[in-house]
Amino acid sequence: MLGGGGYTIKNVARCWTNETAISLGVDLDDNLPLINYYDKLGIDKKLHFDAKIGVENENTRNYLEFIQAKCIQNINDLELAPSVGISH
Repeated sequence: MLGGGGYTIKNVARCWTNETAISLGVDLDDNLPLINYYDKLGIDKKLHFDAKIGVENENTRNYLEFIQAKCIQNINDLELAPSVGISH
């Protein structure tokens, strides 16, 4: 949910669609709708697809835990905005 990088252009929309659905507790159909940019999806026209053969996930558990801790620390370090009164 906090972003990242290294996405291929054909997978960015898939990634954010999937993460948004997960955060909202919504189950999405794996078949993607026909849109103007359908040709940009590559050969996989599904929300989920198998990873490429021979491509390893190079993210170690230690690295992911470091990134998670850094994100939590950054959120905790945010200065809170003052409250705004509510009126009718």
